[in-house]
Amino acid sequence: MFDPSTNFLNVHEWAYGATEVVHILSLALAIGFIALVDLRLLGVKLGQASAARLLQATAVGSLAGLVVAIMTGFMVFSTDPVRYFNHPAMRFKLMMLVIAIIFNYSIHGRVARGTYSAAVGRSVAVVSLFLWVTIVFSGIFYSFS
Repeated sequence: MFDPSTNFLNVHEWAYGATEVVHILSLALAIGFIALVDLRLLGVKLGQASAARLLQATAVGSLAGLVVAIMTGFMVFSTDPVRYFNHPAMRFKLMMLVIAIIFNYSIHGRVARGTYSAAVGRSVAVVSLFLWVTIVFSGIFYSFS
C-alpha cells in the first residue's frame, strides 16, 4: 500500500512547491515555443521567420520544456497518485497531454515544415493552441477543486 508520508515531496518543506514551480515554468517554456510556431501559422509576422524556421529554432527548447514538465508532473503525481488519478480533471489533462504530444510531433510538425495552404496552417495552429490551453486549464481546475 502506498504511504504518501514517505514521499520526498511530502516530507521536505520546500520540495513540493519547488517542484510545482519548475513544472509550471517548463510548461510555459514548451508551450510558449510551440505557440510561436502556431502564431506564425496563423499569419502573425514574427520578423522574416517562416513557420519551418521557427520550428527548427524552437524544437530543442520545446522538447526540453516538455521533458522537464513531464518529469516534474510525475513527481507531483507521486505525492498522492490515488487522489490524482481519481480526479476527472487530472485524467482529462493526461489524456489531452498524450493527444497534444502526438499531434505536435506528427501533424503540427509536418504542416509547419511543409508547403500547405494557409487554411491548413491556421487550422493546425488552432487545434494546437486549443490542446495546450486545455492542458493548462485542466491543471488549474484540478488545483482549485
